[in-house]
Amino acid sequence: MFPPSDHTPIFHEVPRAKTAPNVAIATAPPVPKTEAAEAVRRAPAAPTHGTAEPPRAPATPIPPAAKQAVAPSPAGAKPAPQDHAARRAEIQARVSTIEDENYFEVLGIQKEVTGEEVRNAYFGLAKRWHPDRTPPELSDLKPLVARVFARIGEAYSVLGDAEKRGTYVASLTNPTRARGAAEEEKVVRAVNAALEFQKAEALLRKNDLDGAERHVRLAADADPGQPEYTTLLAWVTALKRGEPKDFNAAGHSQHYDDLIGMLDEVLRGDPRYERALFYRGTLLKRVGREDKAIRDFRLAAELNPKNIDAAREVRLWEKRKRDKGEKDDGGGHGLFGKWFKR
Repeated sequence: MFPPSDHTPIFHEVPRAKTAPNVAIATAPPVPKTEAAEAVRRAPAAPTHGTAEPPRAPATPIPPAAKQAVAPSPAGAKPAPQDHAARRAEIQARVSTIEDENYFEVLGIQKEVTGEEVRNAYFGLAKRWHPDRTPPELSDLKPLVARVFARIGEAYSVLGDAEKRGTYVASLTNPTRARGAAEEEKVVRAVNAALEFQKAEALLRKNDLDGAERHVRLAADADPGQPEYTTLLAWVTALKRGEPKDFNAAGHSQHYDDLIGMLDEVLRGDPRYERALFYRGTLLKRVGREDKAIRDFRLAAELNPKNIDAAREVRLWEKRKRDKGEKDDGGGHGLFGKWFKR
């Protein structure tokens, strides 16, 4: 026998009274019905304790659709998709105004707030404006989000320190101190940018291209005048983009034209910047412009004899010139080829 379920009523059999065999049981004769007796019979019984409760209405069954509507969402359920158009407009609007705001306006706080309130404001904004929280649908705006995030970090680095905050508050009303605060802000940006650049290089050595790109963008946005940051950003972007496949009839590709342009700009400012030369030479080689690439490889090897990859590219070029009948396999020699074979 199965145990009773929650919905199965339990019945208990009441034992019947035993009677002696062959013994007739006397029964009272029927009482004739009168109007008074009938009225008493139909009257409701008086309550024995306190006041009688009114009769309860039967429970209304909940339709299945209603049950489903009020049921709790299962664990791990994805939230409803956000309004990406509104978020896009918010990002663009924030970028256009944040550079002109003082640090208190950046964090959305008053000058009289406590240190704890400064921290709370910072962490609240950091969660919303961290580049990693940008939805895939808005990935094209990630550099703008990184600029906002960097500015928020600058504000916190000053207002989160009691001494720096006092100097900054005084500078807002004193023109002389304001110039000093501006210089201090510039120094803070440079320091933060250098730290971001170091993180990017460390992540690149670990082959974490996404992390390296994120941090080098923060560095380049915070201190755009530094050629090291622009050079590394162009290189990491090229690694993420992958090998070119869209070659024209002449064997050339425009796959890296924008990145080569970034390196051109860097080398206009410093024509002997070895790292930019090697990266540009590598990109030129990959898009089929080896005649231009070899010039960058030669100069990079001359500037730094320890640049083994540049020296190797020069030797390979010279060997191909000697062996004119040998077809270049385009195997991607050197450091760049190693990355693209991964």
